[in-house]
Amino acid sequence: MDYVFRAAQESDAVSCYQMVRELAQDEGLGDYLQIDQATFTDAAFGPDPKFEILVAELDGEIAGVVTYFHRFHIWFGENLIEIDDLFVRHSARGHGIGKRLLQAIGQQGKRENVHVKWTITTNNVRTIHMYRRMGIDYNPRGLCLWAPENVPDPD
Repeated sequence: MDYVFRAAQESDAVSCYQMVRELAQDEGLGDYLQIDQATFTDAAFGPDPKFEILVAELDGEIAGVVTYFHRFHIWFGENLIEIDDLFVRHSARGHGIGKRLLQAIGQQGKRENVHVKWTITTNNVRTIHMYRRMGIDYNPRGLCLWAPENVPDPD
């Protein structure tokens, strides 16, 4: 399977929003997702975007998504990229899509010379082991931090 990884466009907003809803449902947090489709679309693609989206696409269908934003980190005293959501549809799992989405954000952090930060549930042991193999610093409270110098060059 050949997936295309690209920045989301406004025409992708409905699919991306649905994937964020799927993620919330999968994590048992559907009731906590309060953003509606219109607000999501405006926040991502409006005149003052609040976050960015990278998608994995196969045959014109979005199979994976990562939402992220840039912010200043007080403890580091510098900017960083923070991943908000990373989700791959169940039907598309097992092909390395999530890892490739994460690597794409890592490469962006490396180009910008900033850390990439996100959190993960602490019981997701398999993924935590993969992160460690990728050079990602994992804190036992669920914090993941990828320093630009630890992001490997693309294959």
